[in-house]
Amino acid sequence: MNSLPLKDKRILFFSPKTFGYEIEILHELENMGAEVIFHSHLPSEHPWIKGLFRVLPKAFWFMSDIHFYYWLKKIQFQNCDYILIVKGEGLSPKFIKSLRQRYPSSRIVLYLWDSTLNIKHVGLKYCYFDEIFSFDPVDCNNLARFKYRPLFFINKYLNVIDNPSGQGIFFLGTLNGDRPKVIYRLIASLKQNLIFDYWLFVRSKIELTLRKLADPSLRKIDSGRFLFKPMPSEIAVLHFRGCSAVLDIEHPKQNGLTMRTFEVIASGKKLITTNRFIKDHDFYDPSRICVIDRNNPSVPLDFLESETPPLRREFTLKYSLRGWIAEVLGISI
Repeated sequence: MNSLPLKDKRILFFSPKTFGYEIEILHELENMGAEVIFHSHLPSEHPWIKGLFRVLPKAFWFMSDIHFYYWLKKIQFQNCDYILIVKGEGLSPKFIKSLRQRYPSSRIVLYLWDSTLNIKHVGLKYCYFDEIFSFDPVDCNNLARFKYRPLFFINKYLNVIDNPSGQGIFFLGTLNGDRPKVIYRLIASLKQNLIFDYWLFVRSKIELTLRKLADPSLRKIDSGRFLFKPMPSEIAVLHFRGCSAVLDIEHPKQNGLTMRTFEVIASGKKLITTNRFIKDHDFYDPSRICVIDRNNPSVPLDFLESETPPLRREFTLKYSLRGWIAEVLGISI
């Protein structure tokens, strides 16, 4: 096996800053031998900039072009082998076209870890990419050029020491969609002696206050379960150790499997998920994965008590971060 499959390759990498996953991708590209220049898909991470983009994306592109054209003039790469863009909402079609013109021999790849329904005007950019990958199976079925590639796990989750005697459930996720309702319904269905260690990340206290006005289920959730800073992955791993299963609740407007899905399976834990599409995948195993109804969630006790089967090597290779990079960039490892 070639330990440096990207040796001497130059890569421009654009991505949202999302719980440190962009850093994990950057480091793995470098570990595979590449020289990488990274930039967020936004010119600034300031909340006002993010807010402006969500409201007026096309007007925002005019402003972001000023920043990105100046940045492009300063970077040192005269040649570039790959341009990897994850989601890329903040990059205008005009700027992506300019990347194509400056680096005509580069392989330009788009990876979407969100549904196209949630990415405004993304269709204007398709013509500038050599390949387009998505984590959303419905988008891949409906859009001609889309290739399906699920997400990945990072190595720190691989084979986490489990707690065979435990029956607890762990959940960590951002406050969005109907997650509070699903959590509240699940709490009501669980036996009282079963530990449910759940945490919701909230972007701001103002957001939490406004959402509580609109969502009564939020007012019934323990206030100590809200986080206003992302939980570091090292701490999340520690929470994994004390449970027998991890809950995953995908956004109602998404069909793709979340990052949490692959982290849980890689860890050796059992997975409880609301995403029915998981049944269509090569790694689906009902002794490891329990699919629940988000409107009437219920977890069989024997699922939590039964032994977890060993993790298959095929899963580890295909759904690792290195496996994700290899498929998206079209290289062998």
